[in-house]
Amino acid sequence: MVSCGIEVDNQCFDVYNDVKTSKVKFVIYKISDDKKSVIVDSTSNEPAKDKDGNEVAAKDDMYEEFLSRLPKDEGRFAVYDFDYETEGGKRNKLLFYAWAPDTAAIKSKMLYASTKLNIRQKLVGISIDVQATDEEELSHESVLNNLRSQFR
Repeated sequence: MVSCGIEVDNQCFDVYNDVKTSKVKFVIYKISDDKKSVIVDSTSNEPAKDKDGNEVAAKDDMYEEFLSRLPKDEGRFAVYDFDYETEGGKRNKLLFYAWAPDTAAIKSKMLYASTKLNIRQKLVGISIDVQATDEEELSHESVLNNLRSQFR
């Protein structure tokens, strides 16, 4: 896939390193309004906000909080430090999410698809890519099944 020339802002790497060192549980990236760069949209360390920008109570479950911050009609990229258990004990993997909801505008989906490789290749240490177009593909159970099938 050809990259569309959208640059990745340096802050994206700083926050990604915070996820790698467990200072932040997740980071969500978006394409800037001027469509020139990928920027940080939000992190787990920031207060949760509603669509109008007002602070709201965060969800008790961090994965549910992460999902609640993904917009229903717009694409996003994200990295999540995913914890899970196996017969061998507790594990965690860094997951890269490419969220392109079915309800997003086609032009937006194309822009995110053409930018994905550019950001993904620069984030060293990701274990699994999660491509999701609906909430079922984002569900904890679906992601966990994906992890278990790849890391037995």
